[in-house]
Amino acid sequence: MEVFFIFLIGILVSGFGTIIGFGGGVFMVPVLIIFFGYNIEIAIGSTMSALVPASIIASVFNLRDKSIDYLVGTLIQLPAVAGTVLGAFLVAALPVFQLQFIFSVFVTIIGVLLLCSKRLQEPPKHSGLMYHIRSAPTSFIRKNRVKKMAYRLNVGLVAIFGFISGVVAGLFGIGGGFLQTPIMIKLFRMPYQVATATSLFILVITSFTGFVSHYLIGNIFWSRSLPIIAGFAVGAIGGNIIKQRYPPKNHIDKLIALGLLLAGIGVMLHLAVKSSFGFSF
Repeated sequence: MEVFFIFLIGILVSGFGTIIGFGGGVFMVPVLIIFFGYNIEIAIGSTMSALVPASIIASVFNLRDKSIDYLVGTLIQLPAVAGTVLGAFLVAALPVFQLQFIFSVFVTIIGVLLLCSKRLQEPPKHSGLMYHIRSAPTSFIRKNRVKKMAYRLNVGLVAIFGFISGVVAGLFGIGGGFLQTPIMIKLFRMPYQVATATSLFILVITSFTGFVSHYLIGNIFWSRSLPIIAGFAVGAIGGNIIKQRYPPKNHIDKLIALGLLLAGIGVMLHLAVKSSFGFSF
């Protein structure tokens, strides 16, 4: 019965994460530890192993849908690697636990504010500070002819964001997926289809790297991982089918807000567990 519930929760978490481009790891790890008694190392390794096929499945759907921006994904991922290394080194020099708590509270508050706020009319696309930054000399226009979309990006801004998300991942021990989608949509003004698809494409690389690392140190037990892997795979398929049949364009802000709220709560739960076990994800 426990296996069935893990499988079912995996479907729900992965389906929701696929729709909003978060992945779902930050939601699943606390659930496995608190409700199913997983050791924290095994919970992290199991979730990481489940994210690999789930992100690949989602990316195959998005590849067929021509929604992935590979250039933006690369511009984010490469600096993120350097940021992750720096963040790991900063752990020894900064009060990480306190920073993690402040960060989780901040993310939770942002999620609550976005959930409670009324939908405001977006400012004109050709106005504001971010428009002028995106129009700097290192800017370029990305065109998706299949989707008939175009958006302007700044190489430096995208790279800086990638680096910061990497620092957050290395410093706080959490994935940066729940940061990437909101910033790509709100800050870079990327269409939500492209932002979520690109975030999940980045997750293919990061989840595979994490899976290999956890496999080598012995944190993958297939008997405990397979129900999560199966649930995440089914959830990724279901999430993509739902996203295609019922595009969440008018509700994406609220869905992302809910995701941020759950992510913030997930990080808080993770901190509570980590304070007892001394391990992070």
